[in-house]
Amino acid sequence: MELYKFFPIPSDRMGTLWTLSTIADIFIIEFGPAGTTHFAQEGMMQLNGSHKANVYTTHIDETDISFGTHERLEKAIVEINENHHPKYIFIMASSISAVIGTDIESVCYEMQSRIKAKLIPITTGGYHGDHTLGIEKTLRLLCQQLIPKTELTRKNHYGLIGTNVDQFNFLSDAEEIKVMMRDGFGAYCGTLFTAYTTLNEIEDAGQAEFNLVVRAEGIKAAKELQDSLGIPYYYGRPYGLAGTVSWIRAIEEAFNKEVDESYLNQWISQIKRHLMSYQFMLREKDIKDVALIGDYDTVIGLADFVEELGLKINKIIVRHKLSAEIKNHVPEKWQALLVCQLRETEIEQYLEETPLYLLMADGATLEFKHQSRLTMQIANPNLLKHSIYPYTPFVGFKGALYLIQCLFELDKAWELGKQIMIR
Repeated sequence: MELYKFFPIPSDRMGTLWTLSTIADIFIIEFGPAGTTHFAQEGMMQLNGSHKANVYTTHIDETDISFGTHERLEKAIVEINENHHPKYIFIMASSISAVIGTDIESVCYEMQSRIKAKLIPITTGGYHGDHTLGIEKTLRLLCQQLIPKTELTRKNHYGLIGTNVDQFNFLSDAEEIKVMMRDGFGAYCGTLFTAYTTLNEIEDAGQAEFNLVVRAEGIKAAKELQDSLGIPYYYGRPYGLAGTVSWIRAIEEAFNKEVDESYLNQWISQIKRHLMSYQFMLREKDIKDVALIGDYDTVIGLADFVEELGLKINKIIVRHKLSAEIKNHVPEKWQALLVCQLRETEIEQYLEETPLYLLMADGATLEFKHQSRLTMQIANPNLLKHSIYPYTPFVGFKGALYLIQCLFELDKAWELGKQIMIR
């Protein structure tokens, strides 16, 4: 068993709870110890996220474990159904009840005839993979179970798939994408999958004209809606000037849309000035190497922007497992520099031995000993940041400006500190 200084990689169960917990009006029952459910919900505070769902636990004792009974779960389902009259109840097993073999699907099947609410079994019990697998499965499950077939299409409305609470800057990034789509295309977000949204908005997602997928774990959900309802989708995440322009042009082509060219040119000219200023500042730097550590879509997207700034990628470390499908999306130029699932000790050794100009990583990794001049948090887990202001994006045009500003300030602070030390 691996030892951790900070946090182990979350399980698929955690990914499921995080995905569902940010949807208002839904009900979740977890068959397991109260402390386990409480820990999962409290963990959202480390993500700067808020609970929106109604989450219940049955608790269990040694009798439930020894004899494999699930009477508590059946009673909880009946009680929630009678007292709250929900439209859906998501039923899941905690890690302990999953390991003793509780068959959640059979329980739901046997009880459905007695319950007015639709019972939806969750099979991610914490032993099948990491949180990204739970997020992927749950996003697809929502599309399969909650979105009815419809002939109605809301023109210039889209779904945004893959905005989840586990991502460090989810609030600001979603806001920036919505602003770009509104100002650039006159298009509006109908449903966010899933931070933050409501049950009604999820059910109305079938009326979208198209879907935008901003993380790889949302691709299967988008394909589900494409196959069942004919809704086209585009997968990509806009970082930097070149990346954002490319993203916008891809949307034009994918959905036969036309961007407002005056809007586009205004941002291009503005960001070019600041890019040139930053690149000019870098000319005097003796070291320009950068390491990126975090979730896949963030580090891959930022790698292109870092290169656009005039910096050099030294290594890209993804802190979770990559499925075969996601590996197929890795750009060829980054394949040799990308590694996955390194142990904490391996990451710490790399950082101790490698001089860097900039380390962009999660909050825990930034606590390791390192030789980087500058550091910036780009991923969870989070130890210090309290992100409640939704207008500091990493993505899009404003994200490019914000990151350039942050890097200028970090460099000036480092230079000032060096001068003080010399004096």
